[in-house]
Amino acid sequence: MDSFYQAYFSHWQTATERAAIIGRLLPLFCRHLGASSCRLFVKKHAEWTHFAHCSPLTRAPTAPRDEELEGWLCQPMPFYHQCAEKTVLWLPLRHQGTPLGLLALSYPAGSAPADPDYLQPCTLHLSAELKNHIAAGQPAGSGPVLLDMLQGLHDISFALWRAESIDDMLFHAVEQGKQVLEIDRIAIFLLTENNRMKGTYGTDTKGNTVKEAYFESPIPPHWFIDHPQAQHGYLAIEENTSLYHDLQEVGVGWSAYTSLWDGDKRVGWIAYDNLINGRPLADYHPQLLKQFSFIVSQHLVRRQAEENLSQLNGELEKRVTERTRELQQLNRQLEHTSRHDPLTQVPNRRVFDQTLPLEWRRAQRHQLPVSLLIIDVDHFKSFNDTYGHAMGDRCLTLIAQTLVSVERRAGALFARYGGEEFVILLPGQNAQAAVVAAENTLKAVRSLHIPVNGQEYCSVTVSVGISCMVPDKQSTADQLFNQADSALYKAKSLGRNTFFIFDD
Repeated sequence: MDSFYQAYFSHWQTATERAAIIGRLLPLFCRHLGASSCRLFVKKHAEWTHFAHCSPLTRAPTAPRDEELEGWLCQPMPFYHQCAEKTVLWLPLRHQGTPLGLLALSYPAGSAPADPDYLQPCTLHLSAELKNHIAAGQPAGSGPVLLDMLQGLHDISFALWRAESIDDMLFHAVEQGKQVLEIDRIAIFLLTENNRMKGTYGTDTKGNTVKEAYFESPIPPHWFIDHPQAQHGYLAIEENTSLYHDLQEVGVGWSAYTSLWDGDKRVGWIAYDNLINGRPLADYHPQLLKQFSFIVSQHLVRRQAEENLSQLNGELEKRVTERTRELQQLNRQLEHTSRHDPLTQVPNRRVFDQTLPLEWRRAQRHQLPVSLLIIDVDHFKSFNDTYGHAMGDRCLTLIAQTLVSVERRAGALFARYGGEEFVILLPGQNAQAAVVAAENTLKAVRSLHIPVNGQEYCSVTVSVGISCMVPDKQSTADQLFNQADSALYKAKSLGRNTFFIFDD
């Protein structure tokens, strides 16, 4: 229960002289609800009694004329009066349809007035007390049962707020509603998307709170379905009517239904009856049932919105995760595509151009050798002219697949440089290691049998140029490449199918 209602009910419970209660109640509205003034107008025996309280530094408002009060007293619902300086919330006080008075809360212009629905339990209780006061001719304190029930409704609201789920909330609504309202049986039904009646929690014929999720049915043709108040309001009551459990008639008594609303949309019903003990409805029960239904509606709509939002967030998070995974996979594919030759699927010239300067600087720092082999397929133009470009592509692919495993020392890089040229970069390896790599390359290519024209095979050879350097301040990586390229041309001039190592 919040601080306003705690203070409100505390005044009624602890007061010994009822005549002073109202005078102490009005400051609560200013202190807890932010009103600049609070006025209570009570009509008793055709005369008006006026109570007022103002916040400090607030000028007392002018009391309206009796004629104005008479007109406003006929208003069935709360209403607002606005002017340049303030907004006044007028709350009619009625008991069983009989107008008793008006409660007026004034707010400075621009500030938000209290919610009339929030004040409904207060106006309900205050109306009952005023009714007893007017009837007895003295301040009343004869409504302890009603006061306890109103406090119980706030306890229910607090329990529903703390419920862990909609299912838990509906159980507490039924279980505590029976205890607080002193009702034999309560059941809550929700409407499905196809306008069917779905059970949640209810009360069996012995008074036990039971889960009724098994129950789903077309809306039955009972009396409350076409009842005007059931269609357009919160409450419909029928005396001496058939009472049902799981659509089977189980007795006769009073039956009541309050509608659950989400704005203008009905989302379900709460059913009440007196099957077990046969207790009649008290005169305050209709207002309490409406207030109970309003509390359940508010919490139900809130929890449904929260759970829908949580579900949407979960689905969104799942989609984001899936999309992130797809993007990561796509990025990996793009990275692979950008760094590998599309024909042979070995690293491409871009990788070689990025790796050579890095390895050169590392070797320069540690004064280690760097070796480079440039490999060129011999007479490849003639091969293409004889067998076609498709066979030429097949030839390059087989050579690449063979040579990629020739040199497996740490840091070694085999890449397609372009056309029919390949490179092997050997960081930290001297000329002797480069010569071994060149010999293995020549041997591996010579052993290849390239399939051409069905069952026919042919052989190809390669030429290899080698350069080996220990980087210093005067040398560059471009020099290493140019020396290997010169050595390649020398190997070609020596008749191909051999290697040549650059020598200053």
